[in-house]
Amino acid sequence: MARYRLQLSYDGRPFRGFAPNEGVPTVGGALRDALEKVLQHSVPIVCAGRTDAGVHALVQVVSFDTDKPVVLEALRTSLNSLCRPHIVVSDVQLVADDFDARFSCKGRSYRYRILNRRLPDPFRKDYTWRVSLPLDVDQMQAAGQLLLGTHDFSSFCRRQFEVFGDQRVEKPRTRTLRSVGWTRQPDDEIQLVIAASSFCQQMVRSITGMCVDVGLGVLAVSDVPSILEAKDRKAVQRVAPPHGLFLLQVTY
Repeated sequence: MARYRLQLSYDGRPFRGFAPNEGVPTVGGALRDALEKVLQHSVPIVCAGRTDAGVHALVQVVSFDTDKPVVLEALRTSLNSLCRPHIVVSDVQLVADDFDARFSCKGRSYRYRILNRRLPDPFRKDYTWRVSLPLDVDQMQAAGQLLLGTHDFSSFCRRQFEVFGDQRVEKPRTRTLRSVGWTRQPDDEIQLVIAASSFCQQMVRSITGMCVDVGLGVLAVSDVPSILEAKDRKAVQRVAPPHGLFLLQVTY
């Protein structure tokens, strides 16, 4: 058996997230189907971060094992032919047996794009969230800074469970947020770049939604600590839509 690492990007619009799920189109399902067609055996895959339905990735990393001989460039070409047009594999590497796309990953970062203007843009409607009222980026940045460090982000994450034997155990929602940066870009765009060791489900979209409410004046910056301390999913009223979110970078 040898272990390989794929680097890919994808448009998340046609997919119901990354994780393979029988009966619905997913990024992982399409990639796994392509790998199995090429390699002619079952190919479990591991990814750096499972993106939600409709979320995009500029960089995603996947690892898998095979005992079949692999010509790296030929595999990349075959996968791109089978996965086009919404998934593109940019690199295939042979890696050490102890490499794991998920557990070897030291950090993940996301970008969220907001179109902040009254009129829509037909060429950005699938990749930005249009907020028609003016946003105060300075207040949004101040709100984000209050989330830095290690916290229980239960107010910002969906509850998830793991099954151990006959027990159903809730996954912890404590994460270490390393950076939050809101910036105003040309052409009426506002962007968030956010980095952490890892994120829980809907965490980035919930932080984005809360910061937008601060930028609109619906919430005050001073409200953020109490929202964080509440550890209650109902404390965050707005969750940003998925189509403005991009997995930006993973580090090892």
